Formats: sequence, structure tokens, C-alpha cells
Amino acid sequence: MQKRTGITIIAWKKLSHRSELLAQALNGKLVFFKDDLPYIQATVKTFINVIRQKPRVLLLQLPQGLLLIEAYLLKKLVNCKIIADVHTGFLLSTNWKGLILNAPFVKLLSLADIVVAHNEAQLDIIPKNVKNKTIVVYDPWNLITTESKINKQENYMVFPASFAPDEPLEEIIEAANSAEQSLKLYITGNWKRTPELKKYASEKVQFTGFLSNQEFKDLLSGASAIITGTTREYTTMMSAWEAIAHNKPLATTATKTLKTMYPHYATFYNWKNKQNIIKTLQIINVTKIDPKAREELKQQTSQRLDQLKQKIANL
Repeated sequence: MQKRTGITIIAWKKLSHRSELLAQALNGKLVFFKDDLPYIQATVKTFINVIRQKPRVLLLQLPQGLLLIEAYLLKKLVNCKIIADVHTGFLLSTNWKGLILNAPFVKLLSLADIVVAHNEAQLDIIPKNVKNKTIVVYDPWNLITTESKINKQENYMVFPASFAPDEPLEEIIEAANSAEQSLKLYITGNWKRTPELKKYASEKVQFTGFLSNQEFKDLLSGASAIITGTTREYTTMMSAWEAIAHNKPLATTATKTLKTMYPHYATFYNWKNKQNIIKTLQIINVTKIDPKAREELKQQTSQRLDQLKQKIANL
């Protein structure tokens, strides 16, 4: 019987850009089902898709624990291998939903053939019994296309927002509005997820709403800098990788995780200190990136992806 080589990447509820890039990097088929609890449609459609396609490898975008359970059933039915791409939200529960929907399934990671972490800090919260099968793979930002025909008419910064609870977005907005110097900050993403923030819109702070992929790339291409951040440890953001992909100065929160990830590339700020944020906005607006630091991150990203490819080939 001929050995199957297909890789299917499965995502439920919300598709991350990381999963899209991994599908491209691994030459895999991306399957996304936009569903919500109790994930009945996603479960059924996943089952039908995998039974029909019979991929050799299933790569799961977690945090959905129910997807992990279904994958192990499918593993027995179609004799496939399982790769668990674990987001921090799966490993650490910060609210009751996480405690119910994710925490009970973390122990099932031991049944995966490969566990993929996003950064070295995450290894501290990976269960001990799966560390020997865990590999750190950075978001494949080097695959992001950055072509743009934008004709830059103004000087501005961008905060690529997801409006997630761990983003210090309100603190950034208040600092930008309080700054004495003239600046402009565009905040992308669906602000309707946190509508109360829209009241802070001003000449300095503007909300773009949802942008198409090309509009988003154009906005980043014309920016003088990118600012992003998270208040949680063990977490990295695609927005930081997008800044690097677009060759833009990056400012992000001074978590231990991010300071370890981007020690020579990013400027770090204290999200609890308004004056520190204002100072950071002033700095990154005139900062030049270190090409050596960018090249080092590019090499690390490629090496880690090659390691994953080799592990998959050996399954």
C-alpha cells in the first residue's frame, strides 16, 4: 500500500493566521469550520472530511478540547498521526470557560504524536509527560507577502488589534491621546468586540474596523512603526511577527516571554505606566530596525520549521 503523505490542518471557531501560514509551509490542506459551542456542526463536518480524505497527518489548531477528542477517534479510524498546535489559551485557563472547555483535555496531549509550542516559555507549562515530543515552532512570518502599492501620505503607527482581553489596548489609546507630540495611531480589527473603546477615537487615535488582507498589508507597509502587546506570559502575537515581516520597528509589552523572543529587535514598554507608553511611542516613531536581529529571527524561524518537517517525515 502506498504511503499517504497528506497533511490536513483543522481549525474551529476562529482561524488564526498562524494556521494559514503553517498550511502553506507544510503544503497542507487547511480545513476551517466557523462554529461555536457545542461545536456540533464542526464535529460532524470534521468527521466527514477526514473520513473522505484519509490524510496521513492531522494538525490541530487548539484550544478546542473537543477537537482533540475527535481527532483521537479519527486516528483509530483512518490510521493517521496527530500534531497538536497548542495555543497558550489551551494550556492556561483564565476564566470559567477555559476551566470547563480546555483544562480537562490538557492531559490528552500525551496521545499526540507531536506537540507544537509557539515559544520557549511555553515549555514551562507543557505537561511533563509530553515535553519529549514537543517542538517549538515560531509563526512562519517569513512566508507573509508584503507587496504594497501604497503611496504614503502621512506618518502613523498601527496597533493590529484582536480586541482580546489580554491586549493593553485601552492603556495604549489613553497614552496616545495624552501625548503632547503630534502622532497618529490606527487601530485595526473589529472594534465592535469591545465597543466601549470607540469613545476614545480622536484625531490621534482612529479605528479602521475590519480590513481586507490587502488593505491591512497596505496599512502596515506605510506605517512608521507597529505597536502591540499582551499582559499574559507564555504568549506571542502574530502582530509582532507581522511587524518583523514588514520590516517595521516593533514595540511590545515587557513580558519575560517577549523580551526573550525579540531581545534585539523590539522596544519594550510597561503597559501599566502611561508615561512609559508615551515615551515608547516617541521612540519607535523614529527607530530604525536592526537588520541583523531580523535576519537572526528569520534563520531561527526557518530552522524550527525544518525541524517540524523532519519530525513529520519520520512519523
